[in-house]
Amino acid sequence: MTAIVLAVGNPEALFGSSTDDPVRFVEPTDTPVSVFDLSVLRGDGIFEATTVWKGFPVSLENHLRRLADSARLMDMPQPSIAAFTTAVEMVIDRYDDPEPGPMLRILISRGMDPTTGVGENSDRMPRVWIFLDGRGKLHSLDPLTLTSLTRGYASDITAKAPWLLNGAKTLSYAVNQSIHRECDRRHVDDAIMVTTDGYTLECPNSSIVARYDDLFVTPDPRIGILNGTSQRELFSYARREGMRTDYRKLPLAELREADMLYMTHGGWIIPISRLDGRDYTVDAAEVDAINEAVHSGRTHDDALSIAPTGDYAG
Repeated sequence: MTAIVLAVGNPEALFGSSTDDPVRFVEPTDTPVSVFDLSVLRGDGIFEATTVWKGFPVSLENHLRRLADSARLMDMPQPSIAAFTTAVEMVIDRYDDPEPGPMLRILISRGMDPTTGVGENSDRMPRVWIFLDGRGKLHSLDPLTLTSLTRGYASDITAKAPWLLNGAKTLSYAVNQSIHRECDRRHVDDAIMVTTDGYTLECPNSSIVARYDDLFVTPDPRIGILNGTSQRELFSYARREGMRTDYRKLPLAELREADMLYMTHGGWIIPISRLDGRDYTVDAAEVDAINEAVHSGRTHDDALSIAPTGDYAG
């Protein structure tokens, strides 16, 4: 059985016009990355991650679209979505473990560091790694406890300082990891980040959705957060069930007044049972039904067209 599949990308096929295979496979225990690579030296790169449920990569198109958007924000070459789709399919075809929901990750580095003696004569092309892991820590649907933490800047920072790369899914996760350690110290599962003027952002690795009766609300990504992929699957489910959805600038005080809260990431919708000491209703049967709809692909097509509309009220 092959429970972990690791592939190294062919940048000429994934970013250029080459028709060669987009990936080659290596042993998971190999080390196919140089210490002179910018992803290692600077955390300079982008990535995406999702669950592959029984061979179905959840939200793959939206993940690859977001990957391309991150590349644009990072001034990196534009990836070929068709080539990356083929690469992912090749990786999935190699997996044959009984675990039904392995995690897929696509990692892209800017390439070798040209300021090093090894990197100065490199081809200056991105480096790509794709892996499917059925042995690592996978998702749980156990309800989560959260705290709110300040992000340290106001809600208008993205417009004022686009070089901060808010909204890009970068490999620079030191702050996100620090937030998780703070959560451990506070004995909670995760955190919701908040601006200094009181608006909800996102969690370190996920999006947040609030439910008020039949209305599902998430922060507008134009505030400077990731455009959630699993969140759009949840919105698709809600609309299919005759409920309403909305993107908006969401004050933390309003978020706390929700009837239910959900964390969405990696192809999963996970209930939240407590935020800042306040308890929330958890409907486990409904959560199961939502995830079944997402993993079966029933929410897929509508999720592709879900996005904020109108002018951003920044």
